[in-house]
Amino acid sequence: MGIKLLLNDYYDLLKLMHDNEAIILDEKVIPLTQQQIAATLNYSKMKVNSMFGVLQKEGFVEQKTRGKYVLTDTAESIIKTIEKLSD
Repeated sequence: MGIKLLLNDYYDLLKLMHDNEAIILDEKVIPLTQQQIAATLNYSKMKVNSMFGVLQKEGFVEQKTRGKYVLTDTAESIIKTIEKLSD
């Protein structure tokens, strides 16, 4: 899938995660639950859960602990590139 994966709902999900990253004990984490993400993006929790699986498989998101995720450097780089292109 690669970059095409990020030109749709997946990018919206990654961007929301990026915009809500927090640093806890010197580590970036996304403190949002899948339910909060689903409500914010107006998606079902099932859709968000499925999307997380794809994003993990493609190497854009890593699960640190149950319910706690981080964006990979690849995801961060792509978000910054897309933001520059859209300016």
